[in-house]
Amino acid sequence: MHYNKTIRKEADTPVRQAQLVMLEMLKVTDHICRKHSISYWLDAGTLLGAVRHKGFIPWDDDLDIGMPREDYNRFLEIAPKELPPDLFFQTRETDKSIWKWIKIRDNYSTFIQKTEKNKKIKYHQGIFIDIFPFDLVDSSSYNAKLFLNRRFQLSVKTKPYAWFLNPLSTVIVKLIGYKRMKDIIIRHYSKNKPKHVTLGIDAMVAFHFFDYDTVFPVSEIKFEGHKFMAPANPDKYLTDMFGDYMTLPEKSERKTHAYKIFPFKKSNHKAAIQY
Repeated sequence: MHYNKTIRKEADTPVRQAQLVMLEMLKVTDHICRKHSISYWLDAGTLLGAVRHKGFIPWDDDLDIGMPREDYNRFLEIAPKELPPDLFFQTRETDKSIWKWIKIRDNYSTFIQKTEKNKKIKYHQGIFIDIFPFDLVDSSSYNAKLFLNRRFQLSVKTKPYAWFLNPLSTVIVKLIGYKRMKDIIIRHYSKNKPKHVTLGIDAMVAFHFFDYDTVFPVSEIKFEGHKFMAPANPDKYLTDMFGDYMTLPEKSERKTHAYKIFPFKKSNHKAAIQY
């Protein structure tokens, strides 16, 4: 599929330029998924934007996609062969990425997150979209997720024992191996007839947990004038995630993820291309 790198010229601000670039990446991703019958849906703020704004939240500078684990694993195999050279497929295996999920990066730009400010970054920093794995389960894998990723301080119940549980889980996970341990846990919680859909056990950014029929079967929704996949019940999905999502936040809370965005400047990475 053709990737329109010049679309960024149609906007006047870095945030809107980044949004147009992400939209192009989403269109490419959607094309690959439909071609290979890979299930996905717009997630988090991207879905919220689709419902409330019919496109990006005006100040939003990221784009989130969810995929069932099985489809996510297929996408890991298929996408690198199908993505145009304008895009970089970023995982821990393809780059020195610090994230445990897929990022697709634009090769012509630089996106410096606030957490990356004044740091010497070795991984690709192009404008990106996030693709998260979701696990289909019959009960909450919250505690297993804390154990695998050694994040006991995030839980009120386990925080007092973090001093003991952190080193214990570290030893066990390292002895067994992170990937093998993750697969064991996923097999334990995954069922033929799952009741719930939860953000992947390896994605520590949140603990989203939905009823199965809130997500499946996936539907379609308009986003920036194009049709993309969405959860079966976007209203329930967004209410579970955000509560009263239709009320605009105060202006002081309308924050971006970026420290700086350079839509026409390549990042310091071997795969990057001069615009």
